[in-house]
Amino acid sequence: MRFYPTDFNPGYIPETPELWCVIAELFTEGVPLFDLSQLLAYRNGHFFPEQVLNKIEDHSIRELVTQMIHREPDKRLQAEDYLKQQRGNAFPEIFYTFLQPYMAQFAKETFLSADERILVIRKDLGNIVHNLCGPDLPENAEGEPKENGLVILVSVITSCLQTLKYCDSKLAALELILHLAPRLSVEILLDRITPYLLHFSNDSVPRVRAEALRTLTKVLALVKEVPRNDVNIYPEYILPGIAHLAQDDATIVRLAYAENIALLAETALRFLELVQLKNLNMENDPNSEEIGEATHPNGNYDTELQALHEMVQQKVVTLLSDPENIVKQTLMETGITRLCVFFGRQKANDVLLSHMITFLNDKNDWHLRAAFFHSIVGVAAYVGWQSSSILKPLLQQGLSDAEEFVIVKALNALTCMCQLGLLQKPHVYEFASDIAPFLCHPNLWIRYGAVGFITVVAHQISTADVYCKLMPHLDAYVTQPIIQGMTEEEEDKLLALKDFMMKSNRAKANIVDQSHLHDSSQKGVIDLAALGITGRQVDLVKTKQEPDDKRARKHVKQDSNVNEEWKSMFGSLEPPNIPQALPKGSEQEVIQTGKPPRSESSAGICVPLSTSPQVSEVTNIPSKKPVIQVLSSTVLPSTYQIRITTCKIELQQLIQQKREQCNAERIAKQMMENAEWESRPPPPGWRPKGLLVAHLHEHKSAVNRIRVSDEHSLFATCSNDGTVKIWNSQKMEGKTTTTRSILTYSRIGGRVKTLTFCQGSHYLAIASDNGAVQLLGIEASKLPKSPKIHPLQSRILDPKEDGCVVDMHHFNSGAQSILAYATVNGSLVGWDLRSSSNAWTLKHDLKSGLITSFAVDIHQCWLCIGTSSGTMACWDMRFQLPISSHCPPSRARIRRLSMHPLYQSWVIAAVQGNNEVSMWDMETGDRRLTLWASSAPPLSELQPSPHSVHGIYCSPADGNPILLTAGSDMKIRFWDLAYPERSYIVAGSTSSPSVSYYRKIIEGTEVVQEIQNKQKVGSSDDTPRRGSESLPVGHHDIITDVATFQTTQGFIVTASRDGIVKVWK
Repeated sequence: MRFYPTDFNPGYIPETPELWCVIAELFTEGVPLFDLSQLLAYRNGHFFPEQVLNKIEDHSIRELVTQMIHREPDKRLQAEDYLKQQRGNAFPEIFYTFLQPYMAQFAKETFLSADERILVIRKDLGNIVHNLCGPDLPENAEGEPKENGLVILVSVITSCLQTLKYCDSKLAALELILHLAPRLSVEILLDRITPYLLHFSNDSVPRVRAEALRTLTKVLALVKEVPRNDVNIYPEYILPGIAHLAQDDATIVRLAYAENIALLAETALRFLELVQLKNLNMENDPNSEEIGEATHPNGNYDTELQALHEMVQQKVVTLLSDPENIVKQTLMETGITRLCVFFGRQKANDVLLSHMITFLNDKNDWHLRAAFFHSIVGVAAYVGWQSSSILKPLLQQGLSDAEEFVIVKALNALTCMCQLGLLQKPHVYEFASDIAPFLCHPNLWIRYGAVGFITVVAHQISTADVYCKLMPHLDAYVTQPIIQGMTEEEEDKLLALKDFMMKSNRAKANIVDQSHLHDSSQKGVIDLAALGITGRQVDLVKTKQEPDDKRARKHVKQDSNVNEEWKSMFGSLEPPNIPQALPKGSEQEVIQTGKPPRSESSAGICVPLSTSPQVSEVTNIPSKKPVIQVLSSTVLPSTYQIRITTCKIELQQLIQQKREQCNAERIAKQMMENAEWESRPPPPGWRPKGLLVAHLHEHKSAVNRIRVSDEHSLFATCSNDGTVKIWNSQKMEGKTTTTRSILTYSRIGGRVKTLTFCQGSHYLAIASDNGAVQLLGIEASKLPKSPKIHPLQSRILDPKEDGCVVDMHHFNSGAQSILAYATVNGSLVGWDLRSSSNAWTLKHDLKSGLITSFAVDIHQCWLCIGTSSGTMACWDMRFQLPISSHCPPSRARIRRLSMHPLYQSWVIAAVQGNNEVSMWDMETGDRRLTLWASSAPPLSELQPSPHSVHGIYCSPADGNPILLTAGSDMKIRFWDLAYPERSYIVAGSTSSPSVSYYRKIIEGTEVVQEIQNKQKVGSSDDTPRRGSESLPVGHHDIITDVATFQTTQGFIVTASRDGIVKVWK
């Protein structure tokens, strides 16, 4: 504190060191130039505050302060001199031209009230901003704000805020702050403006509290970066400072809170993201000086976000439960969609949608119900189509509301949701049935809304669905047949082509006239009517033509107001006069019963004659629908001919085409049903004994697949050694001394992973791990000639995009011969071998795992894929859409898939571990039957037995299906699905122990378990003998596949990882 003498002069200017020490502290954030000891040392010339002066960034200010603290008084100037010296440097020019004269008026004694100063500044605000900042700042301006002296004006305004008395003055001050805020820096907004706005939020006047909240929201929205000192300003300062306003006694304040909470939440989230981004940037920058401060408690982004969600959620729930409907209505109309984005999908459904639904219970306030339907589209769009089942009864309730304005809002909401694809197709048709009666509603707005919904539905669905599913709901409410007319775009195109179409139409008319006269002259017939000559005869059949003439006149009358330009572009629609009788002597030329000859004239059209009395009288022929050839030059003019007869011909052609198509599909279906599984299944009662009849060791590496041809004359194997071998089934009966493959193909390269026969035994499709897929032609049935194999078609898959083929099947759908293959990267492709193009392509989501196997329904209606993560996914092959997916509880790898021979919706799946083979009903997702050849407890997820089934074969037999399995335990098992107790081990790598099979129900699933019997001395084995007991004849490595073929008896063929192929009987 300073003490002045009693004769102190107010105009006294203190000595410059005292004054400019204060200036220095302003620019060094409060750091003094000297303490007492330093000041004494400075006076003695032993110290100079160079370190503190260097903190002053502005060069002019630093030079000014350095000069003002000079130790020699003679070298220090008066304040007036420094003002002149630093004009335009340390002190902006605006200080001298505007600020000093303007601020001088507030030093007068007439301005003693803060309210008066605020009102004066508001009055002069336009002039102030123009002088300090130039032209007004656009609302969407970006970049750094230019203060240019506004800080001084802000200081004057804020110095008055706490002493304001009147409501008008406070509102004027808030208006001033809002107008100046876009031109102020972030530090000014957060450090100087925000505290006063929070002070006004506690004002005694409700209008001031509401306006303070609106101003605070808009000011904070202008902050584009967060200083490190204000990282927690929202959760620790702003939101707690306005929390009480959500329960304010004044409705206008709660209304302002509901109006701005969405923007407040968005701004708070942006603050949090900016802080998180800043922390990450500091962590990634090793040279950052603030890296030590980056580890702020705010650094845990998820924790801070959850806390922010809880704070905002509490206030939103309070507002959604407000006793005043206007508050709830304002919240829905101004920010419900932005709050959905802030909270995320889950909370938008649990918090916002659940509270909004309750608003429809208010039967007195239709404005609230209308606001619900106005806002529900944004919420539903964010939550997703899953909410359609929840919203369906609510939307139906809106359609039956007592207030017509609510019905209009509900119709508009349905239209928007349908456009966005948020309604399921069955729900769309139900709504169409409910909305169709509104086409006759007396309210024009409701009729417009109904037409809008129906129009959107018609654009969203196919033409077939429009006429089959939509039109039946509308027929009762429309008086004229309706079609989807041309749109504005199509009309613009037609108008652009107007000149060309008019020329084309005139050229057509000239050609028709010339051809008409030319044909008449060739036949020696002169058309007197065309020449305008009227004959002197009485037309006896004119009375029967009068109704047609009346209809024609009526048609002309209706079309008389058609635009002449359109008539010239498209031609007149008026039918010309039809001759009443054929020319004499032309019946034999023109009318012929039976099949008509081909006409030489391009205008000739074949049509069936009607049996109406008129035609019978005109032509004098029996009424039995003969086929005639109508020539435009002698019978009917071309315009009438095209309008009447062509449609009948096209209808007949369409009917004939559909009949042929239906007949072909019926024949193809019969062929597929006759050969559902295989042309030669095992005989009834077939039980292989496990006798080895052939041991084939031509492959040098693991054999991956075995496939048998449809006639069972051949079977093929593929191996990792890059070869495909064709074997003659007839030579496997043991009657020959040596058994060798008849064909070997090795030109595909890589390791051959899978193969399948196509169209009997004449074609073989193979696939390698290098991405090559080839179709081979086999000539092995011609005995005089040696067998041959040669490539026919091939394609190379992209290893990065598609990957290699993992499984392959062939089926004939009648018109197409489809080779279906699945790749490791999730592509399912149907290759039409006849057109060498893809018939269809499906894309599997790799989130469910890599495809390991797939199976196709015998009717080619659907297919099922198995993945490495245990997912079984079904696809509809008719519409190429995913149907359903199911997973075993263990989520173990699916090794092999096959269709069940008796139940169309069942799939047989070999699962990794415990030799488990399960049969799943893909329609219901239930596991029906499980074959368990393991010592582990049935259906347990533990896997003490690592053995798995790698190959399965299933046959319907004589109605009692059988299943052969083989896998990593090197055993071949025969499963009797009708009588599981009769199952047994066909062959094994060693002498197989005695086992029994028991059936039990576990958790609703039928389980057939293999249990080893205890060995008893002298026990007899009732099961069929497995072959020689001295030497094991089974495989000594993992069995990779199993198949069967029939010659004079049934055989089993198996392959193993060591390249061995064995044939058993």
